[in-house]
Amino acid sequence: MKNLQDFTEFLGQLKEGELSIADRGFDSAFLVWLTAPKKLNKNLATQLALLSPLNEQIHQLAKITEKLHILELYEQIKENKSNEADFVHFINGQESWDIYPEAAVYIDTHRQDIFRFFKNIHSLKRTGWINHKISNPESVAEHTYTVALMSLLLTPDTINRDKAVNMALLHDIQETLTGDYTPEDQITPQEKAQKELQATKKIAKSLKKDEILAIFKEFEAKTSTESRWVKDLDRLDAVLLASYYDNHNRTNIPLLKEFLNYAQKSYIGGYGFDLIKDIYKSLNNTCANQ
Repeated sequence: MKNLQDFTEFLGQLKEGELSIADRGFDSAFLVWLTAPKKLNKNLATQLALLSPLNEQIHQLAKITEKLHILELYEQIKENKSNEADFVHFINGQESWDIYPEAAVYIDTHRQDIFRFFKNIHSLKRTGWINHKISNPESVAEHTYTVALMSLLLTPDTINRDKAVNMALLHDIQETLTGDYTPEDQITPQEKAQKELQATKKIAKSLKKDEILAIFKEFEAKTSTESRWVKDLDRLDAVLLASYYDNHNRTNIPLLKEFLNYAQKSYIGGYGFDLIKDIYKSLNNTCANQ
């Protein structure tokens, strides 16, 4: 990526503030994915929702990533050019609830479960940053948002982008019940997998969405191209944020080398695309020059 430093800074800034852009973007995208009526293209609506809170930042993002197609997507939201964009406005509270009665009934029926889920995913701070004593670290919701955004921006045509975005949006929701485990935690991989599976089943049941469980199982199995790609994006997001925290002096001990080493050892690959490896190579040069 030509503008890696700018991209790192952009993603980090999305997670800053009491009600960050990443927080709002996650809420919008997840609720759209959860409630989109069958008559709509749910994948398109979800992706529009991911972009909906960016506003003036959208042009900066398109320039940094050289992904000009996101400007066309954002134009749909800004000008309300599609039914999917209209639904995003509805979810964001800019349209009357009478317009989409099916979604309104679902939200009203599951209001308590949805509220509890959002409360948990926003209040849960990522354990790795807490362990490193980062002040005001990212939440699981903010992390999830940027992984989903990267899935939208960086997924090549050889990978199912819709599937990758949906998987990224759901990949950590089990942590709202289990907490955020790290490699240092005293729990075996088998115990972790079982606890997270049970938590995902509980969430899927409470929200009446069996698709949540199916996506989670595929992600954890790492057998599909999309699951391997999103797994690697998941770790890339942590590496880029470590670099951002280093650049902003959020810790006395540099983070990038530690998180980069772990990500490189855990790299899966197998999707015929070297972008993440190239980013790691560039960051290794940064570490060497520090």
